[in-house]
Amino acid sequence: MSAPSSTGSADPSSALADPRPIHHGDGAHAVLLLHGLTGTPYDVAPFADALSARGFAVRAPLLAGHTDLATLETTSWRDWYASAEAAFDELHAEGRRRVVVLGFSLGSLLALRLGALRGSEITGLIAISVPLEVPSWQRIGINALARLRTTPGLGRIVGMLPSEGPDVRVERVFRQSPSLRGFPFPSLAELVALQDEVTDLLPYVRPPLLLLHGQHDHRAPVELADRVAQRVGSRTVHKIILPRSFHIIAHDLDRERARDEIVGFCLSVLGRPVPPPTTNETNPETSS
Repeated sequence: MSAPSSTGSADPSSALADPRPIHHGDGAHAVLLLHGLTGTPYDVAPFADALSARGFAVRAPLLAGHTDLATLETTSWRDWYASAEAAFDELHAEGRRRVVVLGFSLGSLLALRLGALRGSEITGLIAISVPLEVPSWQRIGINALARLRTTPGLGRIVGMLPSEGPDVRVERVFRQSPSLRGFPFPSLAELVALQDEVTDLLPYVRPPLLLLHGQHDHRAPVELADRVAQRVGSRTVHKIILPRSFHIIAHDLDRERARDEIVGFCLSVLGRPVPPPTTNETNPETSS
């Protein structure tokens, strides 16, 4: 890593990427993309762009609480799920669109829960870097620290779990990522609770499923992809292990292969995108 510049001028390569929600297209075939814990739609933006370029309607909302760490600390997994479900309802439009749900990390757990509870309305699922569980010693520590964090007088002492940036091999992406720099312990406890919820629901996940996971993921060990594949009720499960990638695969070394697998899966289950109906700019009843 090079030393910081001493000129005082800003390094454009270190500027944060765009964290805003993504909203492209209005066709009848659509993909909902859900980001990770402390992340933003940037986590999945390359996939959203590729799908939009192929003619799919795409939406990637900012999940509840992810504007800053203080707000995130006060939200629950049910709040995150409510964000995902509301975005799905808007995109699905009461059956007027066929929808694939793609989730990364935390978003993959939300996508799998949607697949279990509303699978008849979902055409396909893509689960990326699924953090299905954490070791028991981590669960105990997270839950204990979460309780202390919310105890008056002790919260400031406990603090938050620090994070320098996302788990990715590409240094430029590490610097530019707009992800929140830290993990509130109450939020991690909510993630653990969601893991338990989703683990119990996996047999009820029925839509065709594409699993993508980085071989060298430090946040969610690659073995978790096997556990998901073995437990879901989907008849069709396609698992891809990306040999050079860490956690945030949309921006890592295997991003092109991941992009192609995702686009191919969406084309296979949704078919070629159907453009929205065109409307005449001139009303024939009022034109002269």
